[in-house]
Amino acid sequence: MWAFILKYILALDLTMMKRIPVLFLLTSLSFISLGDNTPQEDFKTNYDSAYAVTNKEKALQFAFMALDIAQSLNNDSLQASALVAISYNYQYLGNLSNALDYALRAVPIFEKINDISNFGSLYFRIATIYSKLKNFNLSNQYYNKAIGLVKKKEILMPIYSNMGENYRHIQKYDSALYYYQQAEDISANESFFTYNSYLFANRGLAYAAMGEKALADSLLARAIQLFTAEKDLRALTQTYFGMAKIAYRNNNFSGAFRLATLAFETADTNHFVLELKDISQLLSQISEEQQNFTDAYRYLKSYNQYREKVSGDSVLSKISEMRAEFEISQKEQEVIYFKKISRARTIVALVTGIAGLLVVLLALFLYKLTQRLRSANQLLGEYNEELNQKNHIIHQALLDKEVLIKEIHHRVKNNLQIISSIINLQSMRIKDKATQEIFEEMQRRILAISSIHQKLYQSDSVTSINMKDYLSEVVDSIHIAFNNPQLNVKYEIMIQQIVMDIDSAVSMGLMVNELATNAYKYAFKPAQNNQFLVKLENPEPEKYQLTVKDNGLGLPTDFSLTKANSLGLRMVSLLTRQLKGNIRFYNQDGAVFEVVF
Repeated sequence: MWAFILKYILALDLTMMKRIPVLFLLTSLSFISLGDNTPQEDFKTNYDSAYAVTNKEKALQFAFMALDIAQSLNNDSLQASALVAISYNYQYLGNLSNALDYALRAVPIFEKINDISNFGSLYFRIATIYSKLKNFNLSNQYYNKAIGLVKKKEILMPIYSNMGENYRHIQKYDSALYYYQQAEDISANESFFTYNSYLFANRGLAYAAMGEKALADSLLARAIQLFTAEKDLRALTQTYFGMAKIAYRNNNFSGAFRLATLAFETADTNHFVLELKDISQLLSQISEEQQNFTDAYRYLKSYNQYREKVSGDSVLSKISEMRAEFEISQKEQEVIYFKKISRARTIVALVTGIAGLLVVLLALFLYKLTQRLRSANQLLGEYNEELNQKNHIIHQALLDKEVLIKEIHHRVKNNLQIISSIINLQSMRIKDKATQEIFEEMQRRILAISSIHQKLYQSDSVTSINMKDYLSEVVDSIHIAFNNPQLNVKYEIMIQQIVMDIDSAVSMGLMVNELATNAYKYAFKPAQNNQFLVKLENPEPEKYQLTVKDNGLGLPTDFSLTKANSLGLRMVSLLTRQLKGNIRFYNQDGAVFEVVF
């Protein structure tokens, strides 16, 4: 008890004691008589003083004394109330870090005692601190939590107003005006006219930022008039500061300096440390823009001093906070430890018995499992050996099959070469030129098919053909067959790396053979720059497009594949249907054939 009395005496104004010793003696004696008070009464005295004393540094001492009494009584409800009082005074002094820490320390205590009635107010305080720390998103999260718990209109109104302020700071003015309107509706319905000054100021700053100058000036003038009449100097300071920031952003440096100076003078007179820090920084920036580097340096120095003061207070109070947090943590750990010991004593015998039984069952299970694994491994080894033998047989059969298929392709190629030679010999005896050309075309078709079989038995794959190599060879053979220096034909092969099965490759080779032959025979003329293009591409999966183009005379206007006299062109139409594709032909600087399948 004497310790609390001594702390209370030390919290008094010592200068008054020096000037009036008698008053000091009487005051001391009066507190000595408080020795008969109960701890609960001492707590109430200090707790009430924490809010009533205007000197917030002394008020903070009363709040800490209230916390000491609450901890000595081991009363969770009183501890939570004292923590909130400490947070309140730290916030007033501008030490937002400690204000937030002590407010957050009260949360688990309120949860522990299930004090729902105070949750809304506590979340309101935490949200307000986060807003001053410029963490506006987290601030609005706590305001939303508070809205779900608070029922009193006089608390809901500032919550909505402060949420509007948060949105104004992050330049979401539509949302800001929405929440201002919510607060204004409550004010009008509940006749909370004392809060109108804040609503005028908040809305005025929002409209000023939006460029609504006339409306903003009207609202801000009314707010300043009310703040002055109500002597709400902190709100007046913040309003001047908000107006100065908007003027600064609009490059109105003279107006910004005038408003910031008004804010600084009001804050300096009333020792608003947190506001002085921010205003000094703004004045330094404005002075620098005005090329007034002397004032810029002076205000920058002032800003650093106030920033160090806030930071220094935070560090000093952090030590006491860590001590209190450690003590609370120790008590909680002790409770948890004793609960664990009590629980362990009741179940240790049961756990031991169950563990022993599980060990025996596990041993039996492992023994049976080992036996089964040995048997399974033996069967698996026999199965693997049999499987390897079968795989060897299958592999050898596949190799033999591949050799046989290559031999078949070789013999088919040789037979086609023999047929081609016979046709060649026969054509040499024919005198009629038209008949001889028919034999030559037949020979080229056979050679196109023969080339596929040659490539199949010479390559690693016996089922697929590289179309770029194959079609290049087909076009080369046509070019050689119609070799005439006077024609001067330049051909181009544009084929992607495409592989096809033998049936598709045969059809493609015959189509290219017929279209190339047709171009060399009918499209090209001597003494011209004749050009020929074969293009095969794969525009999308499972889809191919063949383009054959020349720059010759083009197709007749009434041209039709089905009615063409040429057997080769009718073959192209037939082969397209065989590939389940479509053919398109048109003139574009010559004849163009496009086959899509």
